[in-house]
Amino acid sequence: MGMKRILSSVILIPILYLIVWYLPPGYFVILVVAAAVMGQREFYQMAQGRVTRPLMVLGMILGGLLVVLMAIPGKQGMLYMALCLLLVMLARLFSSRPVDGAMEDMAITFLGVFYVAMLFGFQVAIRRMSADGKYWLVFMYLVIWASDTGAYYAGTNLGRHKLYPKISPQKSVEGLIGGVLAAMAAALLCRVWFLPVLTVKEATLLGFILVVAGTLGDFVESLLKRSAGVKDSGNIIPGHGGMLDRMDSMLFAAPVLYYYLGMR
Repeated sequence: MGMKRILSSVILIPILYLIVWYLPPGYFVILVVAAAVMGQREFYQMAQGRVTRPLMVLGMILGGLLVVLMAIPGKQGMLYMALCLLLVMLARLFSSRPVDGAMEDMAITFLGVFYVAMLFGFQVAIRRMSADGKYWLVFMYLVIWASDTGAYYAGTNLGRHKLYPKISPQKSVEGLIGGVLAAMAAALLCRVWFLPVLTVKEATLLGFILVVAGTLGDFVESLLKRSAGVKDSGNIIPGHGGMLDRMDSMLFAAPVLYYYLGMR
């Protein structure tokens, strides 16, 4: 791993841990709103082209509000989503832009709100689920980060068979196996450290499930970047690229963990 990547992780991971573990939930909501808005900005910038011009400011406002809404218990989600759709369509209807590209503009704006902000919002939903929410968040972060590290080293040293070269030529089957094993080990460590409610079998299974979800999230973001013709979604995090580059796995892992806990 590059030195910039390591230094960024050494600085940012303890800050995230302190906010999740020790501070009141409101601080975490602010952090996730900021991350979601930055992720939306990167997404909209990637999507901008000669024809497509998403309603960036409106989309980021709606996305930030959606994250806040997901931190509040209740069933307001469907109403808010309907309002988002109406507001975006009306804003494009009465904008000064030409009619050409209207469908693309609205579609990309919607996707930025729901793919980026809503999926980010599942992290605050996990945090507010119960008093143990912060433990489950840290569990998810450690499992995904362990998977990323295990996949990197296994893929670099042992990678021979491409996993999905059409989307991500660098990823290998051996890297995925290394990531799964590292994630399972991290899940078992979390069980011993702060989640004794997990059985060995459940910790191992959940580690595997989160790796699969995270890998799919990684592939989706790679698909979007390839479609946009960019290598990274941004450059806000030295050595990692953009916010979406850093959090792409979490976007899919968080809703999977949320609904798993809801059925548990």
